[in-house]
Amino acid sequence: MKSQPSLPRVAAIGAIAALLIGCNTSQLTTLGGTTGPAAPAGLAVPSSGAVRGGGIMRPDRGKSWMLPSEASCAYNGKLPPCGLLYVSNYYDDDVLVFQRGKLSGTLTGFDGPDGLCHDFPGNVWIVNNLGQDIVEYAHGGTTQVKTLSDPGEYPLGCAVESGTGEIAVTNIFTLGSGQGSVAIYHNASGPPTILTGPNIYYVYFCAFDDERNLYIDGFDTSGHFEFAELPRGKLKFKNIALNGTIYRPGAIQWDGTYIVVGDQMYQDQVESAAYQTTGVGGQIVGTTVFSGAQDVVGFDIRDTSIIGPDANLNIVGLYPYPSEARPRSSVTSSIPTAPRSALSTSFERNEGA
Repeated sequence: MKSQPSLPRVAAIGAIAALLIGCNTSQLTTLGGTTGPAAPAGLAVPSSGAVRGGGIMRPDRGKSWMLPSEASCAYNGKLPPCGLLYVSNYYDDDVLVFQRGKLSGTLTGFDGPDGLCHDFPGNVWIVNNLGQDIVEYAHGGTTQVKTLSDPGEYPLGCAVESGTGEIAVTNIFTLGSGQGSVAIYHNASGPPTILTGPNIYYVYFCAFDDERNLYIDGFDTSGHFEFAELPRGKLKFKNIALNGTIYRPGAIQWDGTYIVVGDQMYQDQVESAAYQTTGVGGQIVGTTVFSGAQDVVGFDIRDTSIIGPDANLNIVGLYPYPSEARPRSSVTSSIPTAPRSALSTSFERNEGA
């Protein structure tokens, strides 16, 4: 629900990512909730996944496993899509992997797995919120390939720049409730360069455009939405004033033409939406409302569709994009229903034999 919590909480994500063999780079993040450090004294942060409480940790101490995945399949417009569907399950400390609607694997050993992103070859990066690191797995693999440390931070989401392999990780705030930041791992290696936005105190989501500029969103210390760009090769963010109001930060995506920014509470109502923006130009040029949804936090865009998870209804909808419509289809089974957690998904259309 979107009611004000008694205390602000650190982010926790139940995220879904459908990562297909040979898929393009995509940023996949969303929010849920867990206990964590309070915000600075006197600040009441509006509730949205990143500041929710609730849930009981149930560590998964089993062994990771994975069934062989299909090389290709014909995408039929339904969910789950073909390929592997990764679902981070925050309170169970694991990541579930589905194929064609059936559980085909489980990755274990995390401490609050949150956001997901992947690189061009399809390797999966999993943001380990309470573990304060980000872990890489090969597509369909069960063994950790690399771990990048993010000490003293509560990492939330991530994005990979396919041309350089650079990884951006959003830290909603620090271990001591200090200002959030963005950790940049050059060549997917540490230690990271830590950058902060001048007005963004709680850093939520990030995405690269095709010119390698990085965009982030979040809240300032008064709970107002903020949006900023880090130009390619620079170390300072530029604030962007949009010609419209976003009430609660949602995912950011590059759709090939526009920077698309989500709003968990479209027009301060229960529905969510995604805005097509000109990025640094600050103009909102289109709106896709997720009709019937109650809290779409993260989403991913492919072709003429958005896959959007609903943190309140515990479903994942496939929405026409760009347009205002009810979902074409949804998933109500095979996906963990974790109250007060959200799901984020990505898919790549793959016409195969």
